Amino acid sequence: MANKIVDVLKNHWKLVVFAVAPLVIIAIVFAIPLKTVPVQATEKYWATETQQQPYTVTETYVDQEPYTATETKTETIYNDTAYTNNWSRTFTVDKPQSTVTVTMQGYTSYSYPGLVWYTPSTDADGHIMRFSPYDYWWGNNGQAKITIDVSYPQEITKFRSVTKTRDVVKYRDVQVQVQKERSGTNYVKKSLWAYLFD
Repeated sequence: MANKIVDVLKNHWKLVVFAVAPLVIIAIVFAIPLKTVPVQATEKYWATETQQQPYTVTETYVDQEPYTATETKTETIYNDTAYTNNWSRTFTVDKPQSTVTVTMQGYTSYSYPGLVWYTPSTDADGHIMRFSPYDYWWGNNGQAKITIDVSYPQEITKFRSVTKTRDVVKYRDVQVQVQKERSGTNYVKKSLWAYLFD
């Protein structure tokens, strides 16, 4: 059977050539890259960008710092003139470690020692003090200027300037290389087969 086909081809080769030649020419023409077409392409590239980079610095500053101090506070609870032959004054001292100062001034006198009575108060924090001068005074109709001061220690809050340090985050511009992508259009030649069937 194969021999018969070979014999037919030998006897009719011109017909075969005329039939096959146009197909071969068309295939060659369609295979040659003749058509220019746009193609979308993505490419990677490096670019220089400015970025902010954090860094830490230590800086000094002045702060107001509270502290406790003990100071003596004095209050005048009586300041007036009075007849001294029968004068007395009662008051409550409600501060611990208090000092009571009684001052009489401005007159010539002959006096016996004064009397001070100490009586515990019903108040747990205070005391009742009574001062009664037993004096004989001459001048100014028997009156004297009397001042009673109470002094006591008191804790108060004060402030002082203190230099301190702290870490602060700041930023600076730094040039860095960054990889990026971009899309573009390339023009390439394609065969008609590739153009029609891609």
